[in-house]
Amino acid sequence: MHIPIITSIITYYKLFYGYAGRSLYVLILLILLGGMFEGFGIMMLLPLLNFGQSEDVHDSYSHAMYQFLESSGIGISLFSIISFLLIAFSLKGVFLFLQGVMSVYITTNLEKKLKIGFCEKFRAMKYSYYTNVSIGYLNNLVTTETDRAIAGLNKFTTVIASIIFISVYISASFIINWVLSIIALIVCFFLFVMFKQLSQITRKLSVLISEKFAQIQSLLIQTIYNFKYLKSTESFKNVFKQLFKKIDDQRHYKFKSGVLLAIPKSIIEPASVIFLSVIVLYYVDYKGKTIAEIMVLLLFFYKTFTRVFSFQTDWQSFNANTGSIMVVEKAFKALDNNREATGDCFVKGFKRSIELKRLNFSYGSKQVLFDIDMVIPKNRAIGIIGESGAGKTTLFDILTGLFTPMSGSISIDGIDYKDLEMASLRKIMGYITQEPVIFNDTIANNISFWKLDGDNKAFKAKLESSAFMAHSTDFINKAENGYNTIIGDKGVKLSGGQRQRIAIARELFKEPEIMIFDEATSALDTESEQLIQRSINSLKGERTVMIIAHRLSTVRDCDVIYVLKDGRIVEEGSFDELYKDTSSRFYSMCQKQNM
Repeated sequence: MHIPIITSIITYYKLFYGYAGRSLYVLILLILLGGMFEGFGIMMLLPLLNFGQSEDVHDSYSHAMYQFLESSGIGISLFSIISFLLIAFSLKGVFLFLQGVMSVYITTNLEKKLKIGFCEKFRAMKYSYYTNVSIGYLNNLVTTETDRAIAGLNKFTTVIASIIFISVYISASFIINWVLSIIALIVCFFLFVMFKQLSQITRKLSVLISEKFAQIQSLLIQTIYNFKYLKSTESFKNVFKQLFKKIDDQRHYKFKSGVLLAIPKSIIEPASVIFLSVIVLYYVDYKGKTIAEIMVLLLFFYKTFTRVFSFQTDWQSFNANTGSIMVVEKAFKALDNNREATGDCFVKGFKRSIELKRLNFSYGSKQVLFDIDMVIPKNRAIGIIGESGAGKTTLFDILTGLFTPMSGSISIDGIDYKDLEMASLRKIMGYITQEPVIFNDTIANNISFWKLDGDNKAFKAKLESSAFMAHSTDFINKAENGYNTIIGDKGVKLSGGQRQRIAIARELFKEPEIMIFDEATSALDTESEQLIQRSINSLKGERTVMIIAHRLSTVRDCDVIYVLKDGRIVEEGSFDELYKDTSSRFYSMCQKQNM
């Protein structure tokens, strides 16, 4: 076997062992036992064919087997020889079955492990890393690349099985005739090297196929996500032009890979028959021996040839999936390297205040926040206003721990964010964005996040109370199935205001101590804005409320309003205090909005 292939087998074995653990040892042992019993069963054909012949025609193996039967007291008989043959092949069948069971056990467990592992790593990855990768790429890892990597593992175990069986066949044939066995090995090696180039090309095509998978997934998700716009403006043509090009490229790579995989399969049988025919002609025609004398050897050679070419085909099929294996392995490392740093100090509640001191933040070389000083007391309402690009949303991303400031500090109750276990911080926060997060499920599950406990009255009461506080009860009761109404992907069956109120009800159901509203009313009609404003106002004094807004009416009742301009706080105070200063930026903004 070629040295680079041996190196690759060892490398991938270590990789799969890292995933499958000791189960891989068990699988290899079962394969080995199956191969050994098959080899023993085939070799039992020698004493069977020689049974009844004179001793001078017995080969060494038959002679040894007859001596064993005689000395063990079993006796030399057709029944005893056939019994050993049947036992050998029966045990081979048992181990073959167990091999299949263990292989399925390993692959299904590994599939579960990889998919759950990716989901857990998604949860733990830095938000900054998420913003730099496509959704299609992340989705493709779980839905496509993992399955292809598992298919690669299946082929890899088949490759290992072929190596083991080839070793058994060659060892057995050496016992019978070592000269012919060496010739067979030389022929196998020569043919194997001929196909080396195919494996290298197949591996490259596999990487290209994986890349196209990710690109198609990404563009397809974006197309479905923006379906309404594309449909209403008949803009599918340009998007589909890009999508169809990627699909065609992928088809082209798959076609090439399929053709390369078909080449070894088409050569296996003809090459085996030619080689075996040459042996028969030489031994029968030239040496004058009977076919019966070399029948077992021919059987071993045929099985060896079949397994060698099967190995080649399986190796190419494995290489066709190495792209996914490499993608999965690379993705795991990238996600580990971009894991969110977190401390070990748990936030058990919000007691006093969140403080930002001389806080600065940059996206790469572009600084977006400058020397931010801010205090957010418990159970107070804080408003953040400013033009687009002023840094409002970035500021809130820092407040939720999604981004880490470049300099300065942010702390809650005197504990620096760097020391916090971030999940415990986020558990006390509710977050409502301009584009509400809605799942294609029932209203009840969207509000409770699947926490409803059957007919539990306390849960139902909490659900209805949250909906009532979010001013959602009226349209929910009018829905086809009330709280059990399926509202479609992204809540397509609801209006914008209704979706926003469902999102608010969800956060109220969580009972967070801090509520963040990020442009929660900017895209709504006046009536919906007023209803949501009532929900926000009802929280005043009971929870800490932070509001980002363009519409100044949304922050009118806030205790303190911060005005941002170009990443800096330029003004702060209550609505009335800021409005009294007619030279202030805040007053100018109020005039523009006719307030």
